[in-house]
Amino acid sequence: MMRFDPFREIEELSQRMDRALGGTQSARLSPPVDVHEDETGLELTLDLPGVQPDAIQIEAENNTLTVQAERKYARTEGRTAHRVERAYGTLARTFSVPAKYDLTKVEADFDHGTLTIRVPRSEAAQKRAISVRTGGQATPNRTVDAGQSDQNSQ
Repeated sequence: MMRFDPFREIEELSQRMDRALGGTQSARLSPPVDVHEDETGLELTLDLPGVQPDAIQIEAENNTLTVQAERKYARTEGRTAHRVERAYGTLARTFSVPAKYDLTKVEADFDHGTLTIRVPRSEAAQKRAISVRTGGQATPNRTVDAGQSDQNSQ
């Protein structure tokens, strides 16, 4: 005996309408992403299963990184789809990237449906040792984050 689900028929009808009207191709989806940061920069990892590498576009402009990909639904003449649950259409994510990262040096790798994007820190934001002189004498180097003030130096 099957359990009655009043929403099942509505869901199936919605899926049939999407397929009949081409709705599965016009959907705009947001793929899951992990964002990590370390001293070298940002690493963004997106899941894009079933996407071909040539269907991926990455654009960087004005502190914004945009990833867009197309996952197409293959319709076959004479074949009836009884259930279509996987996501098809345009997959897109946009990220605001702080100025301390260099969008001119973005690198991307695509392997087994996983897109990994690396955005390095800009050279101006890299840590570096700075000698502080007092009374004409150089003191030992201290590492200071560029763009951040040091409360102890006052």
